[in-house]
Amino acid sequence: MPAAKKKLASFKTLPAFQLEMLAALVASRNELRHQRRFGLRSVECHVLGIVGAQAPISLRRLCAELGLDKSHGSRLVAKLEERGLLERCDDPADKRSFYLLLTPQGVDMHARIHADAVERNAEWLEGLSAARRGVFLECVAQLTAHSQAMLAREEAASGQPASPRQEAGDGIETRGLLLVERARLQQLHEQLAALLARG
Repeated sequence: MPAAKKKLASFKTLPAFQLEMLAALVASRNELRHQRRFGLRSVECHVLGIVGAQAPISLRRLCAELGLDKSHGSRLVAKLEERGLLERCDDPADKRSFYLLLTPQGVDMHARIHADAVERNAEWLEGLSAARRGVFLECVAQLTAHSQAMLAREEAASGQPASPRQEAGDGIETRGLLLVERARLQQLHEQLAALLARG
């Protein structure tokens, strides 16, 4: 009979791991909903969202926003063009380049996807009481800012080029992200962990 092995520590107790699992659940549900309601994959909805918010936008900038390589981004754009949701306009300064815009049909789809996202997020936050929602959203905003700073330090230590950072008002909402002192951040981190443990 083999000797009993020492039980290794579980990752499930780590708040960051719990957030990854939560994000995966949300993403899986969103993927199914986007396909059922709009006949689009989530990444295609993200393309429309970014183009709608930042048009005219170059393919290079779009790929940077989504973290995609150019070939994957080109395939997504081509598919959305075939559906009549995106169109290209030539860059007058560079004949080899182009910018992306939403077509009228794309504008309508963008509005439908956005309305659905608002509804979906409201439904998701119903899992928390009104009092806890404020704490949760504050935690998310401040941990996002802290995580961006941590990523920048890791990129510098690894000799990697800095990732493109979202500007206020671009694509994903970033207003209200504040850097906080270490003690306050630790307190918020503990509150978030407690909320997740109760969920």
